[in-house]
Amino acid sequence: MITIKELAKRAGVSRGTVDRVLNGRPGVKPETEARVRALMDQLGYHPDQTGRMLAARRKKLHLAFLVPHGPEFAFFLDILHAARDKAAELRELGVRVDFYLLRSLEPGAVERLLTEVSEAAPDGVATLPLSGHAFSAFLARMAERSVPVVFFNLDQPQSSRLCYVGCDYVRSGRVAAGLAALCAGDGGEVAVVACQGPTPPSHAQRLEGFSQEIRSRYPHLTLVHGGAPTVFHSGDSSGLEDLLARHPGLRALYLVNMGDLSVCRAARAAAGDRPVAIIANDLIPEQREMLRDGTLTATVSQQPEVQGSVPLQILYDLLVLDTRPTSQLHLTQLHIHISQNV
Repeated sequence: MITIKELAKRAGVSRGTVDRVLNGRPGVKPETEARVRALMDQLGYHPDQTGRMLAARRKKLHLAFLVPHGPEFAFFLDILHAARDKAAELRELGVRVDFYLLRSLEPGAVERLLTEVSEAAPDGVATLPLSGHAFSAFLARMAERSVPVVFFNLDQPQSSRLCYVGCDYVRSGRVAAGLAALCAGDGGEVAVVACQGPTPPSHAQRLEGFSQEIRSRYPHLTLVHGGAPTVFHSGDSSGLEDLLARHPGLRALYLVNMGDLSVCRAARAAAGDRPVAIIANDLIPEQREMLRDGTLTATVSQQPEVQGSVPLQILYDLLVLDTRPTSQLHLTQLHIHISQNV
């Protein structure tokens, strides 16, 4: 998305000059016109975008953004912040973004919030996909109204969504396996640990990528329990402590689904002086502190800021500029964080 103001700034001319070039009016030096038109081609700017932007202002385009919010959804805070920043940009273009915060995934709470969104009649929706009948019915209503829906963070490719913006979780698991192998060195055991509770598709996909990568590329490493995760309960790390006691050759732990972050400190305490690498996913403030103090060895993040901003940009481009996304999958980059780069 490029505006006349941005085009003028990049070309080093006034907005009036750009307007004269666009409308073929006199008063512009040939070399200046050539520079402006070359920049238009370079940036993919089309003159009819201006009219469409003005039409969007008159129409008062309305987008809805649904995101979990609360202490147990700490990861989504960065997504929300990025979405609010993008909403502020779009407000300058006459677009209103309303935020709907999912404070509970209890079916009744989800249904009430989805009903509120439906009654608001948005022109486009960006949302974390949810399970259950209420969400399926919501998607059906949006499809009946020809309202585009963009998913972020998790995907349901069989649904009617426009596209997905988020992580390739299989690849994320593979990256974690590479980190575990680097930390383990010439040999030893590697284990997967997960918190008891709901298991979203991301959990299974990360586990798949991790196990496949260890087996195919690092045969000198042994997957404890064949790669099946040791499950612990939030607030109870006894299973994890037992795992470390029974496997003195353990060199790396992959926390595929942490739940309660206190398990990281419990694992480090149970390992004692043994050089056990602890690898996790994502990067919230508490994890930054754990990387700095050595509790965590490394973590793999997935650009939550992109997951917050890009879905809204995609909806704007479609509804205002009539530009469809070039792919149904907009996969975020995977970033490795250690104590030295947080």
